[in-house]
Amino acid sequence: MHTFYLSPEKWRDPYRLEQEEAHHLSRVLRIMPGSRVYLMNGMGRMGIFAVEKCTKKEVLLAPEGIWQEPEPAIRLHLALGWNKSSRRFWLLEKAVELRAWKIIFWSAKNSQGDMDRTRAENWHKRLLAAAKQSRNPWVPELIFIPGGVTELTSYARELPCRIVLWEQERRNNLLDIYLRSKDQERAVVVGPEGGIDPREHQALNAAGFDSATLGPGVLRWETAALSVLCLNMLLAGRA
Repeated sequence: MHTFYLSPEKWRDPYRLEQEEAHHLSRVLRIMPGSRVYLMNGMGRMGIFAVEKCTKKEVLLAPEGIWQEPEPAIRLHLALGWNKSSRRFWLLEKAVELRAWKIIFWSAKNSQGDMDRTRAENWHKRLLAAAKQSRNPWVPELIFIPGGVTELTSYARELPCRIVLWEQERRNNLLDIYLRSKDQERAVVVGPEGGIDPREHQALNAAGFDSATLGPGVLRWETAALSVLCLNMLLAGRA
């Protein structure tokens, strides 16, 4: 069955899809009345619905079963140093598929260009598309932190497990820190392509962030982030 998105504020009877979701169901996929589809609200609510009526602008749905998925056992706040990487869209999709809890873009000293939020709506659509494709009931919140490391440490102050990937770290492996930590919520900071400035690293350490390494190699921005996501998902499955 195909999966469609209905925002939380519209999750009520009568259940109807409108605009892009209705067009995709009725005109692109050509799903007919009587068919069944999954519906999600991006905040853990899922359901199986029967298609009752289709038009170009509206699809009416009848609920057959609705349930609430629990929050993931491990909730990852992935803080990515802002850059001009052409792989940003790709990484956002992978972050949804690999069940990131929140995705934070933060402005670092070595970030390339000023933080641009003008395309945030398109990015949110990409997150929704990935959530529907992977049937992830929890769409990650996208957060922008333009205030540098000071604002980043303030954001993560209440999180029990805080980690920063640091290319000069040699002893603490990220896997070892994950295995030692029993906390359900963690923040992991990844620097931009130019790396984290030593003064930023010092500020993060002073704020309680543990330094971690992913190994001896030099990884690209998206490779480091993907490693964090994969490791987190695998260990979350054991929680």
